[in-house]
Amino acid sequence: MRTGLASLVVALMLLPGLPTATAEAQTDMPGLSTPTMEIPASAVDDQLVWILAQLNGGATTLTEADVRAHFAPAFLMDVLPAPILLDLLRQTAAQYAPVTFTGFAFPPTVTGAVAHIDLVDPGTGEQVAIYVTIESGPPHRITRLDLTEAPAPPSLTGERVDIGGRTLYLDCTGSGGPTVVLEGGITSDWAAVQPAVAGFTRVCSYDRPDSPGSRSDPTPLRTAQEVVADLRAMLTAAGEPGPFVLVGHSLGGLYVQLYAYQHPDEVAGLVLVDPTHEEFSARLADLLLELGTPIPPAPPEPDTADLSFTQMREARASGPFPPMPLTILSHGRPAGWPIAEEELIWRELHTEIARMVPNGRHVIAEASGHDIPQEQPELVVEAIQAVVTAARDARTWETPAARSARPLDA
Repeated sequence: MRTGLASLVVALMLLPGLPTATAEAQTDMPGLSTPTMEIPASAVDDQLVWILAQLNGGATTLTEADVRAHFAPAFLMDVLPAPILLDLLRQTAAQYAPVTFTGFAFPPTVTGAVAHIDLVDPGTGEQVAIYVTIESGPPHRITRLDLTEAPAPPSLTGERVDIGGRTLYLDCTGSGGPTVVLEGGITSDWAAVQPAVAGFTRVCSYDRPDSPGSRSDPTPLRTAQEVVADLRAMLTAAGEPGPFVLVGHSLGGLYVQLYAYQHPDEVAGLVLVDPTHEEFSARLADLLLELGTPIPPAPPEPDTADLSFTQMREARASGPFPPMPLTILSHGRPAGWPIAEEELIWRELHTEIARMVPNGRHVIAEASGHDIPQEQPELVVEAIQAVVTAARDARTWETPAARSARPLDA
C-alpha cells in the first residue's frame, strides 16, 4: 500500500474530454509539429523534443526498450512501469495528436522545463503544459513527466524566489504576525482560505515544485526532508520572519510536522488539515492481511513516499513533539474507500497526533471529504485564527471560547 489519501503527482494525465488540435506543420522530425518558438539545444530540451515527437505519432512505433532508454529507473519504479507508460503514451498520442509547442511558461533550468502546448482550437485560449525533469548527469533520462493544466499567470502579489539555482513561486498577502504559511499543492488550492486569513495576519502560500500547475521550477517528486529544506530556504530568501504558524494539507500535514520537529524555534503553531500519517499505509496493509486480501509485494527500493515516512518516523523517535498550539481537522464525509475500517484507522491516527501536545484539538469537518480547504474553508480559517491568537497570547488557548470548535476527543 502507498499513501492513502495523500495527493500524488500523476505521471501523465490523459485530460479526457479535450478536443484535439486542428493544425499541424511538419518538421524534419516525423510527427513533430513546428513549434511557434525555437526550442534551445540542451539536455532537458532534447528530451522535450523527444516527448513531443511521441505525442505526435512517434509513440506508435515506440518500444519498451525506447522507454527504458529515455526514462530514469526511479521513475519507472515509483511512478509508472515501462509497459504501462508505453501504453499511456500511445493512448495520449492517438487521442490528441497533433500537438503544438508554443513556448515555455518560464525559462528552463538545466534539469527541468514547463512547456506550453496547444491541444485545442487556439481561438478558445485553452492550453495545457508538459512538465519534464531529467537527471542532472548523463544520460539525462526523464525523472518526471506530467501533461496537465498550464500554470496560471502570476498574481499581483506573487514572486519567484531564488533558492540557489532554482526558483519557487511565493504569494504573500496581509500584514501582522505571526506569518501563516500554507503548505499543500499550489497557491490556488488555498484560494478560499488565504484572503480570509490575510484579514487578520500575514499569510503566504506557494507552489510546491513537484505539483501539477506549479509556477515553481519543476522537480521530480520530493521527499519530506527535501520539501522542508525548500520551504525553509524560500522563506529565508524572501525575508519572511518567523516564527510561523504552519498549515499543512494532506502530505503537507506530514511535511510541516517534520519542519516543527527539526526547527521548533521557527514554529509558533500548527494546523493540520486531513494530514497523511506515516503509519496509515502500514496499518491498512495489516488490516487487509487480517481480512485475507492479497497485498502486492513491496518494491525492491523505497519510493519517495516510503522515504518520507521513514524520515517522519525518525523525527518522532528523536524526542517528544515540541509543545505548541495544534489543531487537526479530519474529513467527516467518507472518501470512497472500500471498507469502513480504513476511515477508522485514518481518524485514530489523527487522534494520536492531537494528543502529542497539551490541549491539542481534533475537529471533524462533517461536510467535507479530503479537500477540506475547498469544501469547508471556513473551518480551516477558524482553526488558523485560533492558533494565531494563541501564538500572540498563549492564555487564549485554554479559554472555553477557544475550545468551541466541537473537538472530537477530550
